[in-house]
Amino acid sequence: MLQAFSSTIIGTLSFLLVLGLVVFIHELGHYSVARFFKVAVERFSIGFGKPIVKWTAKSGTEWSIGRIPLGGYVKFFGDAGAASNPDTEHLEQIKRSMDTEHGKDVWKTCLHFKPLYQRVLVVAAGPFANFVLAVFLYAGLALVLGNDVLAARVSSVTPGSVAQKAGFTVGDKFVSINGKEATMFRHVVQAISLSSDTPLNVVVERDARLVELTVTPVRTVQKDAVGGTFAAGQIGVGFSRSEVVHERYTLAQAGGIGVSNVYNSLASTGVYIKRIFQGKEDGKALGSIGKIAVITGKMGADAAKVEGSLGDKFRVWASRLLGLAAGLSVALGFANLMPIPVLDGGHLMYYGYEAIMRRPLSERVQEIGFKLGFATLITLFLVLTWNDIGYVADMFGNKG
Repeated sequence: MLQAFSSTIIGTLSFLLVLGLVVFIHELGHYSVARFFKVAVERFSIGFGKPIVKWTAKSGTEWSIGRIPLGGYVKFFGDAGAASNPDTEHLEQIKRSMDTEHGKDVWKTCLHFKPLYQRVLVVAAGPFANFVLAVFLYAGLALVLGNDVLAARVSSVTPGSVAQKAGFTVGDKFVSINGKEATMFRHVVQAISLSSDTPLNVVVERDARLVELTVTPVRTVQKDAVGGTFAAGQIGVGFSRSEVVHERYTLAQAGGIGVSNVYNSLASTGVYIKRIFQGKEDGKALGSIGKIAVITGKMGADAAKVEGSLGDKFRVWASRLLGLAAGLSVALGFANLMPIPVLDGGHLMYYGYEAIMRRPLSERVQEIGFKLGFATLITLFLVLTWNDIGYVADMFGNKG
């Protein structure tokens, strides 16, 4: 009973820390760039609902932590309305109202009246901050802990698998897949897992010569690191852990790894989304807050069960959660750049129209876009929540 209680506490704390970190950095990106351009910020909130704690800074910004820790927001001075991007006529009304209520020229601190490039940078700063956070986390982990690198040399071929039918043999070393380097285990897994039912042109090194093979990965249900299931491409080859090399990195090398990991995460996400629209993936690998909570909580709780001293347990716990936070930060940045009104990407889309047409989109059209965007988000939330339920049910063995 005591162990279950402590696991619950550690899991909950892990989830709140990871989510709080990535949300805080996202909103801090918006806030920092806005303040740099002298935009007045009324409120900076982590979480929603009635504040647990709040205070007002010298700048006049109210900082608060809400009771519902599932996101956050920055409210700029003058924000009103769903689109939060008034058209030309409404801008004049806002300016006159601000002159009357707050004093002459106060409107100059309102985001709506800033040059277009400044508004674009303020909006884009949130997702960009998430990518920067991920780079730092990945780089920091590589610098402090190093990395286990596994060469992509085949140690086993499953009888009857597509790999055997394609001609793979034990000892083959992957060189490239569809013309891209694939000498490391991670390269091979990434390419194969995202290519279910899609033929791949593979070059392997065999007996000091290059051999070209064609193989089509089969979508297979697999277990992830915390016991949940997911479907991804497999070909039926194994790799020996005996060829693992632990590498240490300089600061510059670690930085390169951080950038590379973020780029690869974005590229993989883009490929997966594209395959969903092509009908090649079912989208069940995508999840929402429920899946994040389960994975984060379980990883945090499992770290506490690692053999060793309290310091050892803490190091394992911190490293796992920081790695998870890096991945979640990339995902949050990517999701917010989707061209859906309400999200940052939707605002950038409206600003793109303004840049081309030299005037804001009409508020009526923006309002329609907001309603469609909101409906899209609700639909996505329901779909992802259904995915979360299926994921949790599989994790705990509820197959029926």
